[in-house]
Amino acid sequence: MKKWRCRICGYIHAGENPPELCPVCGAAADDFKPLENLFSRSDSSALKRIIIVGNGAAGIEAARTTRENNNRVEILVFSNESYPFYSRIHLSTFIGDDSKIESITIHPASWYEQHKITTVLNTPIKTIDPKQHKIFDQQGLSYSYDKLIIATGASPVIPPIPGINKKGVFVLRNLGQALQIREIRKDYSSAIIIGGGLLGIETATSLSKFIKKVTIVEISDRLMPQQLDKEGSMVLTHLLESRGITIRTSMKVEEITGTAQLQGVRLVTREVLPAEIVIPAAGISPNVSLAAQAGIKVNRGIVINERMETDHQNIFAAGDVAEFQQTIYGIWPAAVDQGMAAAANALGISYPYRGTMPLHILKVAGIEMTAIGKKYPDQPGEELLIFRDQDAGEYVKLVHNREFLQGALVLGISGIGFRLEKLIKKNVSIRNIIGELAAGNWEVLKQRK
Repeated sequence: MKKWRCRICGYIHAGENPPELCPVCGAAADDFKPLENLFSRSDSSALKRIIIVGNGAAGIEAARTTRENNNRVEILVFSNESYPFYSRIHLSTFIGDDSKIESITIHPASWYEQHKITTVLNTPIKTIDPKQHKIFDQQGLSYSYDKLIIATGASPVIPPIPGINKKGVFVLRNLGQALQIREIRKDYSSAIIIGGGLLGIETATSLSKFIKKVTIVEISDRLMPQQLDKEGSMVLTHLLESRGITIRTSMKVEEITGTAQLQGVRLVTREVLPAEIVIPAAGISPNVSLAAQAGIKVNRGIVINERMETDHQNIFAAGDVAEFQQTIYGIWPAAVDQGMAAAANALGISYPYRGTMPLHILKVAGIEMTAIGKKYPDQPGEELLIFRDQDAGEYVKLVHNREFLQGALVLGISGIGFRLEKLIKKNVSIRNIIGELAAGNWEVLKQRK
């Protein structure tokens, strides 16, 4: 059977044709590319059971890859949550609509049955015993493994702000939290999002459909400081403000005011912004405690090599919890890549992980943004090409060496982000079209294979 990989999020689909829409990120069929079988099968009977701790993108991709390449081994997947694998990417839009849980559920129950994958939901794993090759759940029940893949993901960073635990403060990282926010969104008229990154912007845009006054407070001097430069951020700020969202940059929240129930936030300037809901969106922190307690080497994340191995034999890590060459990617495509690599190497199939090119997508309220690869030139011969039309809300920045693209940022122009991504990943020469790109003639991108 053919396989197709989504260029945006990395989701892998099996079928004669790609899906009409990606169930993870909503990309169209044109955003899928054929995926060849990467491994030879390994049906060795030496492995009896592989356990995967974590039911997210890395964990389920590890389970899928394991079964695709070994039909004999038993696969157990443990999850803290009560819900089967769903699109975490869609949570920020899920809080702004009335869709059912099934709309963001990736695989039906029949998929797990067909692939002989056993998922154990609502069962946190408390300890790992590497010597005995066992894990223990919160009830003290033990499960033995031949290979263990830790894919415990990450949790939201909760900034140490006085009053952060008041009623009315929510975080958005899992489906249960998203359902809580949906229950109360129509009851209030003001919300503050602490953090102007990708999640903060998506959350603010969704809530603005129900809540009259939505404000983003960002400590940096611009929105999306990890992806955008100042000019790009100015364009994005203008687009969001035109949709009724208030932006406060270079601003720190010093306190969440109120008694048991929050009343607002007090800024470093002593100004108090009234709010009935506050949502911190200040990044993520890898869930390393399970590994650390077992004596597995941890830095910011679980330290892994190119085979996704930890410093303990037969234990691998993948996804937002894993740290590869001092990098924690925190993006869905990297989780898929690492889950696949962890499973292959756990099966004894050599498949080195070389890293994942950073790719960030924003598609909300008619705003489209793609950021991939380098943000700035950092090697001899590299240059910047910038196209801007602030009135139209369009901004493109390309990092190139006059022969190849090294990075691209596209804001407000539909349909060219994935084409630039293809040029970068395939090292397609742009020497003959640099002038056209500088003039904003994006039609030339359709001619590049």
